[in-house]
Amino acid sequence: MDIKDLRALYRFMKNTDIEELELEDERGRVRIKRQSMVVESKPAEKPLQQEKPEPVSPQKKEEPQKRANIKVITSPMVGTFYRAPAPDAEPFVDVGSTVKAGQVVCIIEAMKIMNEVESEYTGKVVSVLVENGQPVEYGEPLFEIEVAGS
Repeated sequence: MDIKDLRALYRFMKNTDIEELELEDERGRVRIKRQSMVVESKPAEKPLQQEKPEPVSPQKKEEPQKRANIKVITSPMVGTFYRAPAPDAEPFVDVGSTVKAGQVVCIIEAMKIMNEVESEYTGKVVSVLVENGQPVEYGEPLFEIEVAGS
């Protein structure tokens, strides 16, 4: 993992409800815990260049009140995330789209089977957290939905 990857993971963790994340690839292993935002890294071969970590915003305490109406749709399985039913088709939803509970929001391909993922919430899509064609893990956040009146 390089510093760019670690920064992206930090921003991702900051914007989700995930409390702990552990990733491993040929370049090494990284484990991040939300409680203290501790980042542990064990390089596979080369040590990482050290840079100053990004400061945690003091406004963090206000965030739960602002985000109380934000619900997260997570991946129900390990697979490949697709935003549209076909490569040349429009995405199921975009940022700003209104969704209803039970509406298909994406597809996760697992073992050559296309599995439709439905929204559990009625509201507005405020962010798409995964790129099209990206591998996803079970429980990984896919979308943030702003629900009314929660």
